[in-house]
Amino acid sequence: MVHTTLLMSRNAAGELLARELTSGKNCANTLILALVRGGVVVGASLAKKLNLPLFPYIVRKLGHPKHREFAVGAIAEGGATYLDDEAMKIHSVDWDEMEDVIEEETKELARRKEAYLVTARPDLGGKTVILTDDGAATGATLFAAIEDLRRKKVGKLIVALPVCPPETALRIREKSDEAIILAEPENFFAVGQYYQEFAEVEDGEVINLLSQ
Repeated sequence: MVHTTLLMSRNAAGELLARELTSGKNCANTLILALVRGGVVVGASLAKKLNLPLFPYIVRKLGHPKHREFAVGAIAEGGATYLDDEAMKIHSVDWDEMEDVIEEETKELARRKEAYLVTARPDLGGKTVILTDDGAATGATLFAAIEDLRRKKVGKLIVALPVCPPETALRIREKSDEAIILAEPENFFAVGQYYQEFAEVEDGEVINLLSQ
């Protein structure tokens, strides 16, 4: 874990994670899956340092029906739907209210999968998968992806994450085979506050990185 919770950029975060993941360097049975979009920038840096193939993994946040920026769950490309029962209970949301949100995000997920999967992805069964993103708050998108990947029977699941709050880190460690997390700051508010540079990542940059 790094001593500072302020990261220079997504690229720099990927390089720092690579130092902790040298055991996977050049391994033929290992690949990196990066959550779109910001995770792809981290993943590209990680892939370059470790000489591993990089592929996108498409997961969409499921926001509160009345406050869409507040995540109460996520849906992953393989069909796994994760809903945080505690968050839904606290904010008085039930499954029926989430149906329209899930339908809308499923359509966007399909669009992104078609747009971003520029290179055919191998069968993940038995593979060592390094799953990465630029950070996590509630961890909803990561948990949906983890559930998806467990269904695909990956051999080993490693989560490599620059920053998340301690309670999310604890759950990530419980759900993964190994977790590399650079910083776990208390009083966590948003991922972007722990980066000096945190510009929005556009589709074009994602596609360019995945094409290299």
